[in-house]
Amino acid sequence: MSIMKISAKEIALAAIFAALSWIVSEFIPGIPIIGASGSRISFDAALAPIYGIIIGPYLGFLAALIGGLAAAGSPFTILTSFCTGVSAFVAGMLTTNRSNNGEKFRGWIFSAIAIILLLAGWYSTEIGRTAPFYPIPHIIGLLIVLLAGGWIANKIEEEEVEKTISTPKRFDSQIFAWGIICLVIGIIGYFTYLDLAEITTSVNVLGILSFLTYAMLITGAFSLIYGVFSWIRPGFVTAVALACYCGIIADHMLGNLIFLSMIDVVAPGLKGASSDVIAGIFMTVLPISVVERTLFTAIATIIAVALIPTLRRAGFIYRKNNSKTKS
Repeated sequence: MSIMKISAKEIALAAIFAALSWIVSEFIPGIPIIGASGSRISFDAALAPIYGIIIGPYLGFLAALIGGLAAAGSPFTILTSFCTGVSAFVAGMLTTNRSNNGEKFRGWIFSAIAIILLLAGWYSTEIGRTAPFYPIPHIIGLLIVLLAGGWIANKIEEEEVEKTISTPKRFDSQIFAWGIICLVIGIIGYFTYLDLAEITTSVNVLGILSFLTYAMLITGAFSLIYGVFSWIRPGFVTAVALACYCGIIADHMLGNLIFLSMIDVVAPGLKGASSDVIAGIFMTVLPISVVERTLFTAIATIIAVALIPTLRRAGFIYRKNNSKTKS
């Protein structure tokens, strides 16, 4: 069974996406990485999962990787170029359920394996074992993959083949209002977390509060997205959002592991610091990472929901490996 049949259109899109990654990484200011002087998180992180969803896990990986490498300027940024590649791979596999010849292909299994390996990498380090609650967002991503299974790919495929709308869709104000409430609670929890972090260094206490804060922020973000795009097909929007999220948190964990492996180089101020100190820093910035990754997920979802139908109407066949027609 082959899922690697590539068309000229897909190659063209891969080249365009690679160039887009380079432009975004090179010319749009990123988010500074706490503790790593001069390093930043590029907004390309919000685009990478879209590549995997549109052109598949392999071409998506290459497009994100090549774009990142073109903009890299240090050994650290060369290695972190693989982060966006992994993001595209995870999102691409999660939305793949058929090969070129129409046979079933459970791509979500490979997404789960990728996230499991990244989590294993975290817990294999002393710092990871000292901060066991830090990967909460990533564990949630793994649970999404395992619980959703092929549902995400099926929903995106249904959006492609169904052309009629049985009933008119309208803006869902209740879901939108619920999203705002959750975001407000999450923001309050975030500032409470910062205040509490000045009082206690307990990883367990901070871990529980960061989990609650994260749950509210991510629920609020997804509710806002769902409410705004409820006039489309809610299942399609939800599937895209979940795929983007899983890719983005895979990117994040790989970046953490690369940071830990090069900590003496990228964060010389932490050289010789104990694992408790470094683990405490990771737990302290966890809410910031939550906000950042939630923002990236929202950006990726909005772009993908608008871009995928546009590419279909333009004749760029979306993900032939999801087609039910045998070639």
